[in-house]
Amino acid sequence: MLKIGGIKFKLNILFLVVLFLFSISGLLITASLSFMAVLLHELAHSIVAQKEGVVVNEIELLPFGGVAKFRDLIQLKPKIEIKIALAGPIVNFILAALSLLLVRYKFLDLEVGIFFIKINLIIATFNLIPALPLDGGRVLRALLTIKYGYKEATYYLLQLSKIVAFILAIISLVGLYYGYINMTMLVISFFIYFAALKEGKYTSYVLMQYIAKKKGKILKEKVVQIQQLIAIESTPLKEIIDKLIPNYFHVIMVVDKNLEVLGLVTEDKFINSLINDGIDTEIKDLLI
Repeated sequence: MLKIGGIKFKLNILFLVVLFLFSISGLLITASLSFMAVLLHELAHSIVAQKEGVVVNEIELLPFGGVAKFRDLIQLKPKIEIKIALAGPIVNFILAALSLLLVRYKFLDLEVGIFFIKINLIIATFNLIPALPLDGGRVLRALLTIKYGYKEATYYLLQLSKIVAFILAIISLVGLYYGYINMTMLVISFFIYFAALKEGKYTSYVLMQYIAKKKGKILKEKVVQIQQLIAIESTPLKEIIDKLIPNYFHVIMVVDKNLEVLGLVTEDKFINSLINDGIDTEIKDLLI
């Protein structure tokens, strides 16, 4: 466990295995450069997150990047999450460009420089794959959250992540069959698949934790942005949860089947009913 600038860095077992294999193969410099590229990638995430006022609890280092664990991730505005997610790959691309210049003007050994360029390009490219928990997946989820809400956006990304994992596994197995060994890609495909399963289990919990704090948020800030939703009277609360957008305070207009307005439900009342009456409660019951 490392700690830099108050941020904890957890070394994933796969990351340690890769470093160990490099080291026993007499490639200590290669291992060190790989570690540096990954560490700088994650530090970029952390610096941007802290600049945006986001608390980083822990970052787990993986062979081709890492997973940043934020306090109350759901509270991130989509635009902020995009900035944080893109910071890592952008730094890797910058490092690759700088290394190219250093090699070009002979300030850096050719072999070392070429490897550092390659490892940064690999890390950046892999992390831009549109699958959770990779950076590309977080960017795409943030964009979808703006339109569909957090829960529905996460659902779409989880399905896409499983498809991406399956494709990577097939490519890896075909490579193995034809004598091109790429066990790393196979391991990454399993990692993406099981990480997607894990994220799916906690999506509802994270969302519930977020909306439970909304009342305190509006009392503290006094003025927040509002998002209006329209719901048919028989709609259960669990279906409305899917439409909530982070960092907005919602007002729900309840209508009957003829679209006649029956009344308004504030998010404060919505949350209280959600906690006290359950997710299957119909929105019309909140008007009584």
